[in-house]
Amino acid sequence: MTTGAKHQRMTEISLNDAGEERRYYSPCRCAIGADHDADVVTVSELEDDEDENDEGGEPLSVYDAADIWRSHGEDSHYAFGYSEDELRRAADDN
Repeated sequence: MTTGAKHQRMTEISLNDAGEERRYYSPCRCAIGADHDADVVTVSELEDDEDENDEGGEPLSVYDAADIWRSHGEDSHYAFGYSEDELRRAADDN
């Protein structure tokens, strides 16, 4: 049940060899109502190819994201930046 204003929850931090980090967020509507860290934030290492594809990689289409999201039980960690409404519409269109 959504109770708060739409905001972001940080779920993961990835670090590369140079110590630079990339933060991953998922949409949230908890009672906090403001951006916050998840209860558990995963820390991982960026693979070399992940770091290089930051700007030139192919974006994941909403349809592909919807397939992955649905296959993981509609878990917000697999939303890939799309809203649940966008993912649900894309999944229903397929």
